[in-house]
Order: sequence, then C-alpha cells, then structure tokens
Amino acid sequence: MLKIGIATTLLMFAIAHAAQAKDVSAQQAEFNYALQQMEKTEAEYKADTQKVADTEKVIEQKKKQLSEEQKKAELSKKNYLEAKEKLGKAQTTLDRAWKE
Repeated sequence: MLKIGIATTLLMFAIAHAAQAKDVSAQQAEFNYALQQMEKTEAEYKADTQKVADTEKVIEQKKKQLSEEQKKAELSKKNYLEAKEKLGKAQTTLDRAWKE
C-alpha cells in the first residue's frame, strides 16, 4: 500500500511538473511573440521618426529657399517699377519731341 501511495505521489509530481513545463513553454511562446511585435513596432517607430526628421529638414530648406525667392522677387519688382517709370519718362520726352 505504501508503494502505491509513493507511486501516486510521484505520479502527481510528474503531472504537476509536466503542467508547469507546458505553462513555461506557453509563456516562452508568448514572450517570443511579444518580443517580435516590439521589435517590429520599434523598427516602424524608428523609420517614421526618421521620415519626420527628413521632412523637417526639407521644410527648413524650402523655407530658406522661399525667403531667398521672396527677396529676389522684391528686387525684381523694384527694378521693374524703375524701368516702367523710365519708360514713361522716355515716352513723355518722345511725345514732346514729335509735337515740336
């Protein structure tokens, strides 16, 4: 009877150990899946962050380019208005010469 009790106890420990092994295995699988997901999302995060940084650089370059083009346009406008005024004066002078 004692042998049966010992055998039963050993069997119970073996079953409990096997159940724990399955739990550990399942937990290891869950951990591995979570790790893969974290690595995937980390890579996506880094890529998106880099895209943001690249876009910010482009925006800064475009702002600088816009500022330079605005200055150039203002200078062109000034030159145009001066040329238009000179043309008007020349036209007035020419009209007077034809009348005389």
